[in-house]
Amino acid sequence: MSDDKLNLSINGTDIQVDKGTTILEAARTLGVEIPTFCQHDGLSKPANCRMCLVNTNKAPKLLPACYATCMDGMEVQTEDERTLKARKATLEFILVHHPVDCPICDQAGECVLQDNYFNHSAQPSRIFTQKNAKPKATPLGPHVMLDAERCIVCTRCVRFCDEISKTSELQVVSRGSRSFVTTFPGIELDNKYSMCAADVCPVGALTTKDFRFKMRVWFLKSANSVCSGCSRGCNIEIDHGQGEVQRYRPRLNMDVNQWWMCDEGRLSYKEYQEDRITQASISGQSVSSKEAIASVAEQLKGVSDMSKVAVVPSLLSTNEDLFALSQWATTVGAGTWYLGGRAAGEKDELLIQADKNPNRKGLDDVMASAHVSSANLSALGAAIDSGAVTGVVWMGHEHQVDAELLSKLSGLSFSVVFASNATHATSFSSNVIPIRSFEEVDGTWSNFEGRVQRLHQAVDPRKSLLPLWKALYRLARAMDLQDQLPIPFSARRLFEQMAAEIKAFEGASFNSESSTGTTEKNPTEAAA
Repeated sequence: MSDDKLNLSINGTDIQVDKGTTILEAARTLGVEIPTFCQHDGLSKPANCRMCLVNTNKAPKLLPACYATCMDGMEVQTEDERTLKARKATLEFILVHHPVDCPICDQAGECVLQDNYFNHSAQPSRIFTQKNAKPKATPLGPHVMLDAERCIVCTRCVRFCDEISKTSELQVVSRGSRSFVTTFPGIELDNKYSMCAADVCPVGALTTKDFRFKMRVWFLKSANSVCSGCSRGCNIEIDHGQGEVQRYRPRLNMDVNQWWMCDEGRLSYKEYQEDRITQASISGQSVSSKEAIASVAEQLKGVSDMSKVAVVPSLLSTNEDLFALSQWATTVGAGTWYLGGRAAGEKDELLIQADKNPNRKGLDDVMASAHVSSANLSALGAAIDSGAVTGVVWMGHEHQVDAELLSKLSGLSFSVVFASNATHATSFSSNVIPIRSFEEVDGTWSNFEGRVQRLHQAVDPRKSLLPLWKALYRLARAMDLQDQLPIPFSARRLFEQMAAEIKAFEGASFNSESSTGTTEKNPTEAAA
């Protein structure tokens, strides 16, 4: 046996682990569940909740499995009478002053205390005393509320602010059964990741103002996706119900965002609910998407020089959308691509990137393969003035456009906007075709590192709304180009074609990622 390996047994099953492995980690490799409260894989281990105590032959007392490391020859029992009795006692003491308000608690349905009680105790309390009164419904900052009587003093939130956000707004005050978490005097819980403090809370002590009393979690459905807030591409779960997105939550991906996401990204779902375009329009008249595409096709057939029709791609479009756009633009002989997107913003050392566009890398890879001519969106006005651009095919709502450029765009002989939401940047054209947002499509984005990450459709959109790639292929068919550009059966087929033609996507997979958010790396990065 290597000096770095240890042999032990857990519940009679032999196992070999590396030195330094905790009992909890060793048990997990065998699929043995040891309940916890204070333990979180992304934080330090205070071993203060005592929920994970286990019986061993190496110590006279029970050991906290989250903190105690394995020893050679150790025999661990996680289900013997002594261990189970200690768990029940821990839960009984926690519940002495804990309000049994599950019917009105926002954490009901995803509460660790609920789960541990039903799995490891499920007994009435033998202690009858008046419960301690503590602050209730207290705003700790702009995004997080505190119900202190529910706090079990696990200190997860305190450790998050100390170790991850490094802002240290939270502390434990008072002593004994009267202890609870709150902010320091005169300080708010107001850092860029403050809502993660509510994520790590195992009970209903910390909740987000945004989701508080919004919807019961058992009515929600979830889809794995990627945050659109910046080029980091944090892996998220989109929780949706009643036909709308209700919240974003961070999804574990150790290579991208670990367990966390910023508050701005978490709340960015609201952007896609505002001023939603649900109806196509031609010259101000509402029409079906089919009629709008037919009308735009006829207008394009009348363009004498397609090289003067500029393309403005969206950096919110999926790789599949962009590949379809490059195929369409190449086939019709469209002109220069003008690159806009969201303005650059702040960057930090944890997750947030200065580039606020989620798929710039994907756009760069597609454009490089298609050998298209490109320029900054700021150059489009001069191109219109010179006559080099007489029309535009515009994608997306996120571009930064000033009044002068809007005026020039309004004067073009031809224009069409494909967008999911109406903004200042989509107001210039008389031809508008609504498309699905990233929450409503299957596809991929490439983050700033070149990781190709999967988006899964969360919300079912209106039947009239098409993904951009499908709208472009239908436009090609309406222009009698179906032989050159046959419509793919699905985004998966389109991705497979793209991966076969573009080196940056070679070896990437469209297959559903695992629950931990496994992603496909850019081959050049994987080789580095």
